[in-house]
Amino acid sequence: MSAYAVPVQVPVVDLPLVVAVRGPSKSGKTTLCVELVRTLEAGGVRTGWVKRTHHPLDLPAKASGRVWGAQPSAMLLRAPDRRQLTLPPGSDSAEDLIAAVSHHADVVLLETHRPEPYPAVLLDGSQPAEGEQVVAQWHGVGGGQDLEELATRIRSLLPHDLVAARAIRRAREFHGGRGCPGVVLGARLALAAADALGLALPDTGKRLLVVAETSRCALDALVAVTGCRPGRRTLRVDDQGKLAARFYDLAAPRAVRVAALPGLREKADAAFPALERFEAQRLAYALLPATELFSVRPWPFDLTESDLPGKPHARVECRVCGEEVSDGRHIEDETGFRCRSCAGR
Repeated sequence: MSAYAVPVQVPVVDLPLVVAVRGPSKSGKTTLCVELVRTLEAGGVRTGWVKRTHHPLDLPAKASGRVWGAQPSAMLLRAPDRRQLTLPPGSDSAEDLIAAVSHHADVVLLETHRPEPYPAVLLDGSQPAEGEQVVAQWHGVGGGQDLEELATRIRSLLPHDLVAARAIRRAREFHGGRGCPGVVLGARLALAAADALGLALPDTGKRLLVVAETSRCALDALVAVTGCRPGRRTLRVDDQGKLAARFYDLAAPRAVRVAALPGLREKADAAFPALERFEAQRLAYALLPATELFSVRPWPFDLTESDLPGKPHARVECRVCGEEVSDGRHIEDETGFRCRSCAGR
């Protein structure tokens, strides 16, 4: 049977969840990983696997071995059942190895013989190292029932809403690293708008146009999660100093405005009083229901033809500076056309 040990503390905001599968050689680590991958994937949990090995990966006489011997910066093999990307070995650290697959997985199983700074499943009587967080001690008996019990335990460590967690990860990566409270809240705000409009994210067909009312961290989250970008004319900033945005469904056409509710910092403090405020906010904004975070209300479809994506709708020349102005962003009076700068706007 699999005996569960001390409670595991995990950063539930951030994917992937890393679980070390630890034991000596021939203890069944790979066999357990195979079964966990199969079980977790069947339950909709994207699962990755990482292992260090001292064995060569290519046969010397094969094309891949010969090319790799020339020391390319990267090498890709495409076979009928997979693509295999080969990179220089880099660091031996688990953190560096996991980073290579973290974008693709909700859970990463790290097969290892040594203690790692992650929650662990211990095999073959391995004893917990000092400070090691133990998910289970696995003895490999009991068959499918024990395996499902272990998989359920791992799933319980994941965020309940994997769609939101994956969106937060995209926002965090786009923002350059760790997701601050504003990034987490911005990702959830985008999802709330998509739910209200009945749209799938990210938008790839220029159906959604976003007008952000902030120019802070949440703006990066809106770009990452919605797929809308200034260069595609599907996102622009009307900075009101508010964590809010207007979302326009160009096909409907209809629009909603989603705004952060007041008092969220205090709500986070109350929900997680034992945590430092920064972490309390990240957790609260990731885990609380959207109805406790945002107001969602209809908004007039107040876009003009010049606001829409596509080719420039008009081009005029400023009579003062001579520069071209497109998309109706000029000022017209009895003297002719002027750009906004020359008109003092």
